[in-house]
Amino acid sequence: MIYGLAPAMFLMLLLATACATLGYVLLGRRWRHLPIFWLTAFVGCLLAYGLGLRLPLALPQPAEVPVLEAVLLAWILMIIVSRLRV
Repeated sequence: MIYGLAPAMFLMLLLATACATLGYVLLGRRWRHLPIFWLTAFVGCLLAYGLGLRLPLALPQPAEVPVLEAVLLAWILMIIVSRLRV
């Protein structure tokens, strides 16, 4: 554990931060979009982990986090949020 965080939570925080940063660079227009994208990406990662979404591929899952599914769901949600005129 890293400073009291479980490995799965730490990995989801890293994934959400990476997705939100890239999403902001590609889709963001204002500074206020960055925290919105980060929150959306984190919710996407949590949903993929919490619902146990799995693609029928034999991919490694570090800390039992479905990385591909979490990133895909985070991007889908960020695209939806970016289309809402915030």
